[in-house]
Amino acid sequence: MDPQHYMRIALELARTAQGQTSPNPLVGSVCVKDRQIIGTGAHLKAGTPHAEVHALTMAGANSIGADLYMTLEPCAHTGMTPSCTDLIISSGIQRVFIASINPKSSVNGSGIQLLKAARIEVFTGILQEEAEQLNQAFFHFIKYGTPYATLKAAATLDGRLSTQNGDSKWITSAASRTDVHHLRNIHDAFLVGVQTVLHDNPFLTTRLPHGGKNPIRIILDRHLRTPKTANVVIDVAAETIIFTLDSPESGTAFFERSIKTSSGKRNHDVVCRRRQPYSFQFFQGRSCV
Repeated sequence: MDPQHYMRIALELARTAQGQTSPNPLVGSVCVKDRQIIGTGAHLKAGTPHAEVHALTMAGANSIGADLYMTLEPCAHTGMTPSCTDLIISSGIQRVFIASINPKSSVNGSGIQLLKAARIEVFTGILQEEAEQLNQAFFHFIKYGTPYATLKAAATLDGRLSTQNGDSKWITSAASRTDVHHLRNIHDAFLVGVQTVLHDNPFLTTRLPHGGKNPIRIILDRHLRTPKTANVVIDVAAETIIFTLDSPESGTAFFERSIKTSSGKRNHDVVCRRRQPYSFQFFQGRSCV
Protein backbone atom coordinates (compact mmCIF):
# COMPACT_ATOMS: atom_id res chain seq x y z
CA MET A 1 0.00 0.00 0.00
CA ASP A 2 1.21 3.52 -0.84
CA PRO A 3 2.66 5.27 2.27
CA GLN A 4 0.49 8.28 1.43
CA HIS A 5 -2.59 6.16 2.10
CA TYR A 6 -1.66 5.58 5.73
CA MET A 7 -0.41 9.14 6.17
CA ARG A 8 -3.79 10.46 5.04
CA ILE A 9 -5.41 8.35 7.75
CA ALA A 10 -2.97 9.82 10.27
CA LEU A 11 -3.85 13.35 9.12
CA GLU A 12 -7.56 12.64 9.53
CA LEU A 13 -6.92 11.36 13.04
CA ALA A 14 -5.04 14.56 13.84
CA ARG A 15 -7.96 16.69 12.62
CA THR A 16 -10.33 15.07 15.12
CA ALA A 17 -8.73 17.13 17.90
CA GLN A 18 -8.89 20.53 16.17
CA GLY A 19 -9.15 23.33 18.71
CA GLN A 20 -8.30 21.10 21.68
CA THR A 21 -4.51 20.66 21.68
CA SER A 22 -3.19 24.25 21.85
CA PRO A 23 -0.45 25.25 22.41
CA ASN A 24 0.60 21.82 21.14
CA PRO A 25 0.22 20.91 17.46
CA LEU A 26 -2.29 18.49 15.97
CA VAL A 27 -0.71 15.06 15.50
CA GLY A 28 -2.01 11.73 14.25
CA SER A 29 -0.29 8.34 14.12
CA VAL A 30 -0.93 4.94 12.51
CA CYS A 31 0.88 1.67 13.19
CA VAL A 32 0.89 -0.81 10.28
CA LYS A 33 2.07 -4.42 9.97
CA ASP A 34 1.67 -6.69 6.96
CA ARG A 35 -0.49 -3.99 5.34
CA GLN A 36 -2.92 -4.11 8.27
CA ILE A 37 -3.54 -1.22 10.66
CA ILE A 38 -2.82 -2.48 14.15
CA GLY A 39 -2.85 0.81 16.05
CA THR A 40 -4.10 4.38 15.69
CA GLY A 41 -3.89 7.50 17.79
CA ALA A 42 -4.21 11.26 17.99
CA HIS A 43 -2.89 13.83 20.42
CA LEU A 44 -6.03 15.06 22.21
CA LYS A 45 -4.87 17.71 24.68
CA ALA A 46 -1.68 19.33 25.97
CA GLY A 47 -0.22 17.30 28.82
CA THR A 48 -1.87 14.05 27.69
CA PRO A 49 -0.22 11.16 25.78
CA HIS A 50 0.97 11.94 22.27
CA ALA A 51 -0.45 10.29 19.15
CA GLU A 52 2.36 7.74 18.89
CA VAL A 53 1.72 6.54 22.44
CA HIS A 54 -1.93 5.76 21.65
CA ALA A 55 -1.02 3.97 18.42
CA LEU A 56 1.74 1.86 19.99
CA THR A 57 -0.37 1.04 23.05
CA MET A 58 -3.12 -0.25 20.76
CA ALA A 59 -0.61 -2.27 18.72
CA GLY A 60 0.99 -3.82 21.79
CA ALA A 61 3.57 -6.56 21.13
CA ASN A 62 2.55 -6.60 17.46
CA SER A 63 4.51 -3.37 17.01
CA ILE A 64 7.72 -5.40 16.71
CA GLY A 65 8.79 -5.18 13.07
CA ALA A 66 5.90 -2.83 12.19
CA ASP A 67 5.80 0.55 10.44
CA LEU A 68 4.78 3.73 12.24
CA TYR A 69 3.29 6.75 10.46
CA MET A 70 3.33 10.18 12.12
CA THR A 71 2.19 13.57 10.89
CA LEU A 72 4.96 15.27 12.91
CA GLU A 73 8.45 14.26 14.00
CA PRO A 74 8.30 12.65 17.48
CA CYS A 75 9.61 14.50 20.52
CA ALA A 76 13.04 13.46 21.74
CA HIS A 77 12.91 14.91 25.25
CA THR A 78 10.98 14.48 28.48
CA GLY A 79 8.62 17.36 29.25
CA MET A 80 4.99 17.14 30.31
CA THR A 81 5.09 13.64 28.78
CA PRO A 82 7.93 11.10 28.28
CA SER A 83 10.04 10.99 25.12
CA CYS A 84 8.09 9.46 22.23
CA THR A 85 11.31 8.65 20.39
CA ASP A 86 12.44 6.40 23.25
CA LEU A 87 9.07 4.63 23.19
CA ILE A 88 9.26 4.04 19.44
CA ILE A 89 12.75 2.54 19.76
CA SER A 90 11.76 0.26 22.65
CA SER A 91 8.60 -0.87 20.82
CA GLY A 92 10.58 -2.60 18.09
CA ILE A 93 9.30 -0.47 15.22
CA GLN A 94 11.19 -1.23 12.00
CA ARG A 95 10.34 1.79 9.83
CA VAL A 96 9.04 5.28 10.59
CA PHE A 97 7.27 7.56 8.10
CA ILE A 98 7.06 11.27 9.02
CA ALA A 99 5.11 14.00 7.25
CA SER A 100 6.84 17.10 8.63
CA ILE A 101 9.86 17.94 10.78
CA ASN A 102 9.08 19.35 14.22
CA PRO A 103 10.49 22.92 14.14
CA LYS A 104 10.71 23.34 17.93
CA SER A 105 14.27 23.88 19.09
CA SER A 106 13.94 20.95 21.51
CA VAL A 107 13.26 18.60 18.56
CA ASN A 108 14.05 19.93 15.05
CA GLY A 109 15.56 16.74 13.64
CA SER A 110 16.89 15.27 16.88
CA GLY A 111 14.08 12.72 17.03
CA ILE A 112 14.94 11.50 13.54
CA GLN A 113 18.65 11.29 14.40
CA LEU A 114 17.93 9.12 17.44
CA LEU A 115 15.68 6.81 15.42
CA LYS A 116 18.36 6.37 12.76
CA ALA A 117 21.00 5.77 15.43
CA ALA A 118 18.79 2.92 16.66
CA ARG A 119 18.89 1.48 13.11
CA ILE A 120 15.28 2.35 12.37
CA GLU A 121 14.59 3.36 8.76
CA VAL A 122 13.13 6.86 8.59
CA PHE A 123 11.27 8.42 5.65
CA THR A 124 10.25 12.08 5.74
CA GLY A 125 8.20 14.49 3.64
CA ILE A 126 5.17 12.25 3.04
CA LEU A 127 2.25 14.68 2.53
CA GLN A 128 4.39 17.37 4.16
CA GLU A 129 2.41 20.30 2.72
CA GLU A 130 -0.89 18.95 4.08
CA ALA A 131 0.67 18.32 7.48
CA GLU A 132 2.10 21.83 7.75
CA GLN A 133 -1.18 23.34 6.58
CA LEU A 134 -2.93 21.50 9.40
CA ASN A 135 -0.63 23.14 11.97
CA GLN A 136 -0.33 26.63 10.52
CA ALA A 137 -0.60 28.34 13.90
CA PHE A 138 2.09 26.12 15.42
CA PHE A 139 4.57 26.57 12.56
CA HIS A 140 3.84 30.31 12.34
CA PHE A 141 4.60 30.92 16.01
CA ILE A 142 7.83 28.92 15.93
CA LYS A 143 9.02 30.94 12.92
CA TYR A 144 7.79 34.45 13.79
CA GLY A 145 7.07 34.41 17.54
CA THR A 146 3.58 35.91 17.07
CA PRO A 147 0.07 34.42 17.10
CA TYR A 148 -1.42 33.17 13.85
CA ALA A 149 -4.35 35.46 13.03
CA THR A 150 -7.45 34.81 10.93
CA LEU A 151 -9.33 37.89 9.74
CA LYS A 152 -13.10 37.43 9.88
CA ALA A 153 -15.07 40.04 7.95
CA ALA A 154 -18.65 40.17 6.67
CA ALA A 155 -19.80 42.59 4.00
CA THR A 156 -22.70 43.11 1.63
CA LEU A 157 -22.25 42.88 -2.14
CA ASP A 158 -21.67 46.64 -2.27
CA GLY A 159 -18.95 46.44 0.39
CA ARG A 160 -20.98 47.61 3.40
CA LEU A 161 -20.61 46.21 6.91
CA SER A 162 -24.14 47.12 8.01
CA THR A 163 -27.27 48.89 6.85
CA GLN A 164 -27.20 52.67 6.54
CA ASN A 165 -28.88 53.27 9.91
CA GLY A 166 -26.65 50.68 11.61
CA ASP A 167 -29.59 48.69 12.99
CA SER A 168 -28.75 45.42 11.26
CA LYS A 169 -27.55 42.73 13.66
CA TRP A 170 -26.54 40.26 10.96
CA ILE A 171 -25.85 40.67 7.27
CA THR A 172 -24.75 37.07 6.80
CA SER A 173 -26.68 33.82 6.37
CA ALA A 174 -27.24 31.19 9.05
CA ALA A 175 -24.66 28.96 7.33
CA SER A 176 -22.06 31.74 7.47
CA ARG A 177 -22.72 32.32 11.16
CA THR A 178 -22.27 28.59 11.81
CA ASP A 179 -18.91 28.78 10.04
CA VAL A 180 -17.92 31.58 12.44
CA HIS A 181 -18.67 29.33 15.41
CA HIS A 182 -16.51 26.61 13.86
CA LEU A 183 -13.71 29.19 13.56
CA ARG A 184 -14.11 30.13 17.22
CA ASN A 185 -13.93 26.48 18.18
CA ILE A 186 -10.51 25.99 16.56
CA HIS A 187 -8.98 29.31 17.63
CA ASP A 188 -7.65 30.34 21.05
CA ALA A 189 -8.83 33.92 21.12
CA PHE A 190 -11.37 36.25 19.51
CA LEU A 191 -10.39 39.91 19.19
CA VAL A 192 -12.80 42.82 18.67
CA GLY A 193 -12.82 46.57 19.21
CA VAL A 194 -14.88 48.26 21.89
CA GLN A 195 -17.32 49.57 19.28
CA THR A 196 -18.45 46.00 18.59
CA VAL A 197 -19.10 45.54 22.31
CA LEU A 198 -21.00 48.83 22.59
CA HIS A 199 -23.08 48.32 19.46
CA ASP A 200 -23.75 44.55 19.39
CA ASN A 201 -23.20 43.49 23.02
CA PRO A 202 -22.00 40.06 21.81
CA PHE A 203 -21.16 37.01 23.92
CA LEU A 204 -18.30 35.96 21.60
CA THR A 205 -18.71 32.33 22.66
CA THR A 206 -18.86 29.14 20.60
CA ARG A 207 -22.38 27.86 20.04
CA LEU A 208 -22.43 24.62 18.08
CA PRO A 209 -24.89 21.69 18.32
CA HIS A 210 -22.15 19.41 19.70
CA GLY A 211 -20.67 22.08 21.97
CA GLY A 212 -17.18 23.45 21.51
CA LYS A 213 -14.32 25.42 23.01
CA ASN A 214 -14.87 29.05 23.96
CA PRO A 215 -11.92 31.23 22.91
CA ILE A 216 -10.46 33.95 25.12
CA ARG A 217 -12.32 37.20 24.42
CA ILE A 218 -9.96 40.11 23.78
CA ILE A 219 -11.34 43.66 23.70
CA LEU A 220 -9.32 46.62 22.41
CA ASP A 221 -10.70 49.46 24.53
CA ARG A 222 -8.45 52.52 24.66
CA HIS A 223 -10.43 54.39 27.35
CA LEU A 224 -12.09 51.44 29.13
CA ARG A 225 -15.61 52.13 27.86
CA THR A 226 -16.75 48.51 28.06
CA PRO A 227 -19.90 48.53 30.26
CA LYS A 228 -19.78 46.47 33.44
CA THR A 229 -23.10 45.01 32.28
CA ALA A 230 -21.74 43.90 28.89
CA ASN A 231 -22.19 40.23 28.04
CA VAL A 232 -18.43 39.77 27.68
CA VAL A 233 -18.10 40.88 31.32
CA ILE A 234 -21.03 39.25 33.10
CA ASP A 235 -20.78 35.96 31.19
CA VAL A 236 -18.19 33.62 32.72
CA ALA A 237 -18.29 30.93 30.02
CA ALA A 238 -15.04 32.34 28.66
CA GLU A 239 -12.21 34.53 29.87
CA THR A 240 -12.21 38.20 28.86
CA ILE A 241 -9.09 40.36 28.59
CA ILE A 242 -9.43 44.09 27.93
CA PHE A 243 -6.42 45.97 26.55
CA THR A 244 -6.59 49.66 27.43
CA LEU A 245 -4.54 52.84 27.73
CA ASP A 246 -6.54 53.94 30.77
CA SER A 247 -5.03 54.09 34.24
CA PRO A 248 -4.30 50.84 36.10
CA GLU A 249 -6.52 52.02 38.96
CA SER A 250 -9.49 52.19 36.61
CA GLY A 251 -8.86 48.65 35.45
CA THR A 252 -8.63 47.29 38.99
CA ALA A 253 -11.81 49.04 40.08
CA PHE A 254 -13.56 47.91 36.92
CA PHE A 255 -13.28 44.22 37.66
CA GLU A 256 -13.65 44.57 41.42
CA ARG A 257 -17.20 45.60 40.57
CA SER A 258 -17.66 42.99 37.84
CA ILE A 259 -19.00 39.47 38.28
CA LYS A 260 -16.75 36.71 39.57
CA THR A 261 -16.79 32.96 38.97
CA SER A 262 -18.51 30.57 41.36
CA SER A 263 -15.13 29.90 43.00
CA GLY A 264 -14.73 33.61 43.74
CA LYS A 265 -11.79 33.95 41.36
CA ARG A 266 -11.92 36.67 38.72
CA ASN A 267 -12.45 35.21 35.28
CA HIS A 268 -11.42 38.40 33.49
CA ASP A 269 -8.56 40.88 33.46
CA VAL A 270 -7.69 44.38 32.30
CA VAL A 271 -4.24 44.90 30.81
CA CYS A 272 -3.19 48.54 31.09
CA ARG A 273 -0.23 49.71 29.05
CA ARG A 274 0.92 51.96 31.89
CA ARG A 275 0.86 49.05 34.32
CA GLN A 276 2.55 46.34 32.24
CA PRO A 277 3.79 45.95 28.67
CA TYR A 278 1.61 44.15 26.17
CA SER A 279 2.96 40.71 25.46
CA PHE A 280 2.23 37.80 23.13
CA GLN A 281 3.65 35.33 25.66
CA PHE A 282 0.30 33.80 26.61
CA PHE A 283 -0.36 33.10 22.93
CA GLN A 284 2.66 30.85 22.39
CA GLY A 285 1.81 28.61 19.47
CA ARG A 286 -1.78 29.83 19.49
CA SER A 287 -4.20 31.36 17.06
CA CYS A 288 -6.52 34.35 17.11
CA VAL A 289 -9.53 35.25 14.98
